[in-house]
Amino acid sequence: MFRQLILSALIIPVSRVYGFTIYERNELDNALGETCISSLAANIDCIDYVRAFMQLKYHSSLESVQLTDAVCTATCASSLKNYFDSVSGSCTGKSLSGAPPTKFGGYIWAGYNETCVRDPRTKSYCNDIISNFTVVDDITQMPRTELCHTCHVRRLAMMQSSQYSTYDEFWKSQLEYIYAQCGGNGPTTLPPPLEQPQPEPAPYCLTGKRYTTKAGDTCESIANSTSVSAAALYMGNQAILKDCSLVDPGINVCLPATCQTYYVRPDDTCVSIERGLGLDYGQVREYNSWIKLDCSNLQGATNYYGKIICVSPQGGTWSGTIPAPAPTSNPTLPDGYSNFATPPPSGATVADGTTLNCGKWHVVVAGDSCSGICLQGGITAGLFHLVNPSTTSDNCDSSLKAGSALCVGPTYMWNTTVPITTTMGGSALGMSTANSTSI
Repeated sequence: MFRQLILSALIIPVSRVYGFTIYERNELDNALGETCISSLAANIDCIDYVRAFMQLKYHSSLESVQLTDAVCTATCASSLKNYFDSVSGSCTGKSLSGAPPTKFGGYIWAGYNETCVRDPRTKSYCNDIISNFTVVDDITQMPRTELCHTCHVRRLAMMQSSQYSTYDEFWKSQLEYIYAQCGGNGPTTLPPPLEQPQPEPAPYCLTGKRYTTKAGDTCESIANSTSVSAAALYMGNQAILKDCSLVDPGINVCLPATCQTYYVRPDDTCVSIERGLGLDYGQVREYNSWIKLDCSNLQGATNYYGKIICVSPQGGTWSGTIPAPAPTSNPTLPDGYSNFATPPPSGATVADGTTLNCGKWHVVVAGDSCSGICLQGGITAGLFHLVNPSTTSDNCDSSLKAGSALCVGPTYMWNTTVPITTTMGGSALGMSTANSTSI
């Protein structure tokens, strides 16, 4: 009784005051146009309670015939239809906060229809009838008289017909079951979505650079082609890279920051790599944080992740890798020197001032960088500049000339003066040959 008094108190004033608006004119973007704005800001001739239907939900019984009667008036129905049709016609092709302008008007109209549908025989509100159905755990347990009740069928069919209802896969399965058991028929497909679903954003990628894997890829091959650490590639994509030795094609992986890379050889240690590349002690571990303090996991880890590691800080602009050394009769020693000199490559011009006491040469090609040449040749930057004085330490890359030969493996005696004796008029003449061949 107390509850009924409260409802009556609520209904009496609202039933006398009709009309509300969904949008205020001054809050709408002028870009929508005057006609569209006027339609959106129009008054809706329903009691204020109807405004609650703007929320997308399943509309059940209002639990008060008096309140439902106040909602379900012919004036309200006509006003909602006119509002929806007006907005639909005058706002065609426009968007409001990323949604169709009809969104909230459509929600209200659908809520009105679902609330006000009646049993054609008894004229009772269908939602009131459905609220008194037997409570069951599953639709298959419903008594047939309730399962096949006109209100039950009509209620779900009404939801199926509107983009502005909560009809989804769950309600679809319910309606299909009703038709199958009760002998009726009708559409059960999901209506087109009111708002196009936005594609799910890709997981955050620090560098913003991605790579789509292809058949035959491994962590090592990807790292080699993109100038990144194989271990860093794996660690940043563990959820999708299950096996570094056999990567599934079509996976969109996030690439780590690039670095100067190095291919780990079977006999390499952290110290040997650092000596060979002129790095300070501990820098290999600094650039590859997964390496243990004693470097004992270098070989084992790279067997798993891939042999490509960083030998510079990640985030540099240099790209490329150090290839496996080609067989040679005069290998460059780990300290960057050669045991004996070899002639410059035929067809190449030795760079100005470059020593000829050199056992390993590099012919500059377009795109070369000094750091890349040093890494590939296994020579420190300091020694490289000494034996190739035409390269400047300040802006070395700009001093490189395609086709010129540079020394990347000087002999230990490259800067030693060697006396050469020749007879001239019966006397001996000493000549300095620090940067010349012997005669």
